[in-house]
Amino acid sequence: MATVGIIPGDGIGPEITEATVRVLSAAAPYLSYEYIPVGHLIPGGEHDPLPDAAVAGIRRLGAALKAPLEAPRRTGRIVKVRPDGDRVYPSINNAVRRELDLFANVRPIHSVPGISSGPDLDFLIVREVSEGTYSGIEYRIGDDVAQAVKVVTRAAWERIAHFSFRLAVEQGYGRVILGHKANVLNLTDGLELEVVQDVARQYPEVELKDMMVDALGQAIVRGAVPRAVVLLDNQYGDILSDVAAGVTGSIGLGPGANFGESVAVFEACHGAAPDIAGTGRANPVGLILSGAMMLCHLGDAAAADAVEAAVETALRSVRTPDLGGTATTSDVADAVVEAVRAAAPSPARA
Repeated sequence: MATVGIIPGDGIGPEITEATVRVLSAAAPYLSYEYIPVGHLIPGGEHDPLPDAAVAGIRRLGAALKAPLEAPRRTGRIVKVRPDGDRVYPSINNAVRRELDLFANVRPIHSVPGISSGPDLDFLIVREVSEGTYSGIEYRIGDDVAQAVKVVTRAAWERIAHFSFRLAVEQGYGRVILGHKANVLNLTDGLELEVVQDVARQYPEVELKDMMVDALGQAIVRGAVPRAVVLLDNQYGDILSDVAAGVTGSIGLGPGANFGESVAVFEACHGAAPDIAGTGRANPVGLILSGAMMLCHLGDAAAADAVEAAVETALRSVRTPDLGGTATTSDVADAVVEAVRAAAPSPARA
């Protein structure tokens, strides 16, 4: 019996979490779940949306499925008081990653048969999420000037570069593409480029290509990105992974995972969508596929493959409004569970 954490999230989070747990229970009945409340809407969340007990619980379990959490505009700043100095985070999602030292956000970008009408895409976005523009270092200077500091360190970029090249080797991608703006941000993006080029020399079997991030965005929309691991900083990765998910058919289809040295948290790439919460219109596929990534991380590749195949089967006939259909969140979960159970069952682990 393996136990994973569940962060049910805000907005559409509880709905898509319920759908995902149903699918995981069908594909991997040996799993059990420990629910961990996090966010601005939990009791006391207006003062401490990320309790230390929640962080400790996720660390203890080692893996968690996280639904989207609302990051209120201009009010999402979080301060964690520590004896060695307060830690400031710009949003709850950023706080979860940095409190758990999750430095690599991986978002697979794959066209979905029968859904994606645009170009065929097949690459992995790896986003460095421990620093960058989202470090939460901002200043107001009087009433009319505001500044944000972009933090880039050699240690963080050595770590994310090694992660990206190892991932390229393990997953059979022969290329790493670094997106940057070192032609303008000479020192920050320039350091990223320098470090990645140095690390690349240790992986001669993997080709390194670097592109200006705006040109990379155009290449994604045109379908001109080759099969590769695409390495981006925090903000660039946030933006381009959503663009790429949209090209595949809907941001509601995009899965993701956050990896640290000993903890992993799996989440869809979309937000909490409070405007459709409770309507049954939310697409649960992104979180379901994030659950499949978690199964693979836990060592059950067969169950992960079964979930991915079941999603593909279900989407042939059942689609939520974002995909042009009329199905509800529950309808999609029903169809995926049925497809999982219809497939040849893999042996359940004790």
